[in-house]
Amino acid sequence: MYDHDLAFQIAKVLKKNEDGLTINELSKILKIKKHKYKDLVSTAKQLHKEQKLFYSNKKYTIRNSRPKISRSTKSIIGTFDATSLVKNRSFAFVITDSGDIFISAEDTLNSFHGDKVVVEIYRSNERMTYGRIIRILERSREIFVGDIYKYHNKAFLKADNSKIHKDFEISNPEKCKEGYKGVLKITNWGNVELNQPPIGVITEILGKSGNPEVEIMAVIRYYDLPLEFPEKVLDDVKKVSSEISEKEISKRSDFREVITFTIDPISAKDYDDAISFEETEFGWKLYVHIADVAQYVKIDSALFKEAYNRGNSYYFPKKVIPMLPEKLSNKVCSLRPDEDKLTMSVVTTFNNNFKVIKQEIVEAVIRSDIRLNYEQVDNLFEGNNTDIPENIVNVISNLRKLSKHLQNKRISKGYLNFILPETEFIFDDDGKISDIKRSMETESHQLVENCMLVANEYVAKLLLKKSDATMFRIHEEPEPRDLEKLKDILKNYDINLQFKKNNNLTLQNVMKQLNFFENYHRVFDFIILRKMKRAKYSVIHKGHFGLALTTYTHFTSPIRRLCDLIIHHQLKKIVINKSKNPFSYSKIADYAKQATNKELIATQSEREIDKKNVISFIKNFVGEDFEGIIRSMNSSNLFVELDRYPIIGNIPLTSLGKGKYSFDNNLMQVSDSKSDSIFKLAQNVKVKIVKVSDEVELKLL
Repeated sequence: MYDHDLAFQIAKVLKKNEDGLTINELSKILKIKKHKYKDLVSTAKQLHKEQKLFYSNKKYTIRNSRPKISRSTKSIIGTFDATSLVKNRSFAFVITDSGDIFISAEDTLNSFHGDKVVVEIYRSNERMTYGRIIRILERSREIFVGDIYKYHNKAFLKADNSKIHKDFEISNPEKCKEGYKGVLKITNWGNVELNQPPIGVITEILGKSGNPEVEIMAVIRYYDLPLEFPEKVLDDVKKVSSEISEKEISKRSDFREVITFTIDPISAKDYDDAISFEETEFGWKLYVHIADVAQYVKIDSALFKEAYNRGNSYYFPKKVIPMLPEKLSNKVCSLRPDEDKLTMSVVTTFNNNFKVIKQEIVEAVIRSDIRLNYEQVDNLFEGNNTDIPENIVNVISNLRKLSKHLQNKRISKGYLNFILPETEFIFDDDGKISDIKRSMETESHQLVENCMLVANEYVAKLLLKKSDATMFRIHEEPEPRDLEKLKDILKNYDINLQFKKNNNLTLQNVMKQLNFFENYHRVFDFIILRKMKRAKYSVIHKGHFGLALTTYTHFTSPIRRLCDLIIHHQLKKIVINKSKNPFSYSKIADYAKQATNKELIATQSEREIDKKNVISFIKNFVGEDFEGIIRSMNSSNLFVELDRYPIIGNIPLTSLGKGKYSFDNNLMQVSDSKSDSIFKLAQNVKVKIVKVSDEVELKLL
């Protein structure tokens, strides 16, 4: 709550620190105790609301001491954001480290979304900084993919990227077909003052727009994803033998007689991991066997360099772009049943109460007994008849007990178990989408994940202890201000966010409360997730907030992730061979940055293809009625997720009727000032699909 004494102290401190302070810096200077931290946040927010403080770049400053940008300030560098122009507004922004700069449409030069630009500041006040773009330093991209159309005997390309606010004139129209998807390379960026459009040449026609395979190829071309492996890489692969020599086997732990199995999606071909579990005289022994990819992909080889370039595998419906060539990813390294395979195996010994007694990592050779999929294991857990052999059933039944113990232990530490269904596309025999379903995490997924977490955490702790530098998978804690915003929203929905001794327990308590309300998990799990930071790879040792682990890395998927391959090489050199770290600190930092960037590209490209597939499917339902819930909202739209399909459409507020509807960002609700009409999150609604273009437009019934 607001505290007058704190307000006075905050102002006094900020007068001495004109550059501003974050809320945590204020807390340290004022020596705020834990029970007063919330009061500090509330007081600072209230002072900002009353315009007594200025808040920018995560720092508070005294209003009258905000540094002014004078006319003498010639320029500042930033990134052009064309979002407003796409919405037919007459302005845009340049995003800089010191704040956003307002740019009128006529002052944008020929900038496009994502370009690095130089801005000249010409005016600044308490509310806004105004500027004009005077130079473009670096283009975000020069290749665009989109739909070809013709107008007044000229051909144009409308970019698929919804942030591109202009269409491109095509200088080689003879190569164009209207209604087809093309790849365009820019030759002239145009001139706003002379009203000249940007121009480019079509370098490739991908096929007819709307065709699912063409749409996937459009995304692949846009993100410049590699479809072919270079010749040097293929030469490396030819040298890889599928046979394992007796000499190699003699150097390894031989686990071929231990019952072993894999559990993967039914469509998987690259089996990174296998599991063994057996009873011992002391209790239990868990084996997590991971494909020994580093045995075949040597450092400084063409294969390794290509794995670095790709960063990870890319998984699209009915198409995979692998990090490693198929001979390795689907054959030599894949832990296929009834074949001898080389692995890096983490062996964990538990007592009868599932307390860890001993852990070690060894180079091993295994022979998987059977390949299982998640559906088979879930059927077993549900008591249904399965074709799983009895000896495997016994192992999995015992392993299930360990998994439940590990799951409960994780939850007690603050593990956040979000209910986040994935979109699953069902294809018919002709390759067209016949249905879209929600794919939920099941107990079989949890069982595999719990085993992998045992291995990943152990390896991270081992390398932290034995190496001078390694790569971690980190997930930083959410910002206090984001949790405060979340608290305000949840309060309006009868959910009480009470700050516990740590933020994990705070959010766990929130998620327990969601169980008592229909549809709340469908809405608020996503909202909570958006208030959290993105997980990433880092050479800096930090914990993983979502998993409630202090030390964590990725080790269990070296066929499809760069980080895991790096970790394997470190384990071989440092732990197995007791040699020095094969990578310098700066090299690992570079690998971490590359892995993070490529993971983001994979996420973006996979989402974009999912969106295209959704649009292609739902076009068949224009004019039909559906039931759904309000998933989100903003100042322009209500966003509704259909119950029947995991598809979100928008209802423009202007279509709601004659009332004057306004959006309250703090309460996350839309209301009509002239009536009692209120729209809230998780509210059940009935809608009609009225239009499908780049988005699904709905009408409230």
